Amino acid sequence: MKGSENSMAFDSVQVRFRDVAFHNESPFANTRVVPFVDSYFEILKGVVNDIKTEYFWFFSNFVNLNINKGFDLLDYIPEQHEKEQIHVWYTTHPMGGLNKEGNVFLIPTKKFKEQMHELTFLRDYEDINYHAHATLFQQPLSKSIFQLTNPMKSYNDSRKFYTWMINKDLGEITVPNFYPSFWEDEKMYTWGKTKDIMLVPGNRDIKQFYDIERSVQFDLEYDTKPMDIIFISYHEPGAEKRYKKLKEKFPRAKWVKDIPGQTIAYLMAAATSETAYFFAVFPKIDIVDEFQFDFQPDRLKNPSHYIFDCYNEVIDCTYGHDGIILFNKKLVMETTEPGLDFTLSKPVTVVPILSAVNKLDETPLLAWRTSFREVIKLTVQEPTVEGRYRLKKWCTLGKGKNASWVHKGATDAIAFVESGQDLKLSYDFDWIKSYYEEKYG
Repeated sequence: MKGSENSMAFDSVQVRFRDVAFHNESPFANTRVVPFVDSYFEILKGVVNDIKTEYFWFFSNFVNLNINKGFDLLDYIPEQHEKEQIHVWYTTHPMGGLNKEGNVFLIPTKKFKEQMHELTFLRDYEDINYHAHATLFQQPLSKSIFQLTNPMKSYNDSRKFYTWMINKDLGEITVPNFYPSFWEDEKMYTWGKTKDIMLVPGNRDIKQFYDIERSVQFDLEYDTKPMDIIFISYHEPGAEKRYKKLKEKFPRAKWVKDIPGQTIAYLMAAATSETAYFFAVFPKIDIVDEFQFDFQPDRLKNPSHYIFDCYNEVIDCTYGHDGIILFNKKLVMETTEPGLDFTLSKPVTVVPILSAVNKLDETPLLAWRTSFREVIKLTVQEPTVEGRYRLKKWCTLGKGKNASWVHKGATDAIAFVESGQDLKLSYDFDWIKSYYEEKYG
């Protein structure tokens, strides 16, 4: 049954979303405009008692219902067998983004009132009729290309109501044919194991994407760019052998060697890297076979460095000390005046994956230096149960050919802290060598 004058006379409700690029005016004379809050379902429950007509139109302001724009259903009247159905129109236009839970509804007022208090979700309504429409126009979603070093920066630069976030490392990739649903509260949508494609609700005051309470994950296959591997050494005796072994197994590895000053060495490593993050490997560790340098940083959290576990044979203790580190390149370049520990001068994420076995006792100097520096840091850091346990392990005589030098380094470190000297001296490997030689010849 058709009759444009009747359909156009139905009450209508337009849901107004903020931050849309184009606001479309309602074609109906009798339109109530309401802001989007929570979900379509919550809005419908709030407005339906004010509806005076048998049916009512319900639609968003990012959809253009102007008949000249191709929407030709404003004269739609349900057939007899369809009169209790909710009718939903969704676009199949290739530029529109597909979601069967559309944004244009014709709703039977009485029947919806009867069911609404028994429903948990809008889709639980007894009978919904979905209509595909080839030319229905809805607001295209903006796209923002993010740098992996700080995805939030790209998000904050875009204030649209929804934005595609695409990792620039993916290159030219087609975004999924998808449009967000507003039948429930707004959500973030992510694709692929590494979430390099995200569809994010805009204009949120968030510090990281995890602050968005609800998210939906979809499978999608795409190539993920591996992070560079940078071997950093400074006159360590096992450096040549270990770099050669690393390079044979992982040809993408590069070597930054014998750069005086830890800070400059780390900055040089960052400059050498061509990826947003890079794995830093150190010359006194043996990498375990299971560690494949395929870890990827979490796109949803704040930028940070990632520290992997390392097993210390001398003191029989496993934690992040001397383990492989996945450095955020941008954070490294910003660390020009670090504290006692370069890595801990910026946010870190501890990853409980074993990366290596520490071979710190290959020479007396290496054993003493490693222990001296680490115990100073453990002694002055904020006390924790884990920190006290690790300090106790360092200060207990361990095993191995130079275990006594590890123990001496720990004892000397505690005495050095108590002496009130400048602890930052321990950051300088050349000063440490001179201090060691002065004490032990």
